[in-house]
Amino acid sequence: MRLINRNTHDTPAKRESSPRPTTTVWPLGATVAPTPAILGNEKGMALIMALILGLIGMLMIASLLYMAGTGIWTGGSKKRYQTALQASYGDINFFAKEIIQNGMSGTTLSSMGTYNGIFTPVISDANFTKKLTTRGNVSDGVYPADNPDATLTLAFTAPTPNITVNSAILSTTIGNSGTSSNVLVGGGVVNNASGTVTPQPIPYLFKIGIQGQSSLNPLENARLSGIYAY
Repeated sequence: MRLINRNTHDTPAKRESSPRPTTTVWPLGATVAPTPAILGNEKGMALIMALILGLIGMLMIASLLYMAGTGIWTGGSKKRYQTALQASYGDINFFAKEIIQNGMSGTTLSSMGTYNGIFTPVISDANFTKKLTTRGNVSDGVYPADNPDATLTLAFTAPTPNITVNSAILSTTIGNSGTSSNVLVGGGVVNNASGTVTPQPIPYLFKIGIQGQSSLNPLENARLSGIYAY
């Protein structure tokens, strides 16, 4: 049997490949570290995701706080407006049936009293009488609070502020019902015995403006207007 030498020139020994160098050799002996791969590199992603989630969470919390604050402000504003509105409804009846009726009966504005400290006349007696008996637009202001005839102040317990209601006669239509009685119905037939005619009474018409608001914050106010037939 012939022995075969595998290390002869016929079958040279297989050289093992050297490992790939970690550095690249440049001319003149300079060495530079290889550039790391960009694709597939996930370093820092956890920090970025944490920052994004934190920002989203802060935006959600800020939105909830804003909606809660807006709801509280809206509820308080509606409550203040409803208070001013109810006070205005009460004052329009009081001003028409109490102040105007007494004024048409001959009572001066200053002699009507303060009604336990809640009523305050603003204009003079002569100007108020002129408003009651002058035809046409008799108000100088756009709103009752600009130039009121009288003011009604409703006191509340602290911390609720008082409600101030301003009242004014805006225009007057002269009638023939007289200034000493509110009886508006009558005859309109011929009295054969005397030969006289009793005309149908025509009432005085007063357009009234009312504005109720808080004494401290007039932002929420209620404005009403109505026609009162005397």
